[in-house]
Amino acid sequence: MKNGQMMVKTKTRSSALVTDGIGTDIMQGAAVGVGAMAAGLVGAWSVSCLVAGVVAAGGPIALVASWFGAVTGI
Repeated sequence: MKNGQMMVKTKTRSSALVTDGIGTDIMQGAAVGVGAMAAGLVGAWSVSCLVAGVVAAGGPIALVASWFGAVTGI
C-alpha cells in the first residue's frame, strides 16, 4: 500500500466575542418595522376610503351600482 495522507477533522474553539452584524440586525429589524407600519397605514387608509364611498353613495348596493355604471359608461 502506498503512503497516503489521512484526513482528520479538527474543531477550533475560541472564546472571542464576535460583534460583527449586530448593527445590521438592528437596521433590518427597524426596516421591517417601518415597512409593516407603512403597510398598516395604507390598509387603514383604503378601508376608510371604502367606508367614505359607501356613505357617500347611500349604501353598499348603491356603491356597487355606481361603480358598475362608472366602469361600463352607462
